[in-house]
Amino acid sequence: MSEEDNKFTLDGKEYLLENESDQAKYIVFSLNQLNKKRQETQAELALLNAAEIGFVEQLRETIKEEQPEEVKEGEVV
Repeated sequence: MSEEDNKFTLDGKEYLLENESDQAKYIVFSLNQLNKKRQETQAELALLNAAEIGFVEQLRETIKEEQPEEVKEGEVV
């Protein structure tokens, strides 16, 4: 573990993790895991949003292709 990994900041004050209780270490670990999970979830959400946009566009194209061309008045088909 690097020295940078061994520090955390709370309310603008920097602390050394090694100087804290096991409970504090566990809480810092949990917060780090939550932040990692949040980042992963945000990345997954971005992919889901992009996929949704793609599917909506595919649906538009499919509907457009399946619609019969409009017949203008007086036109023989």
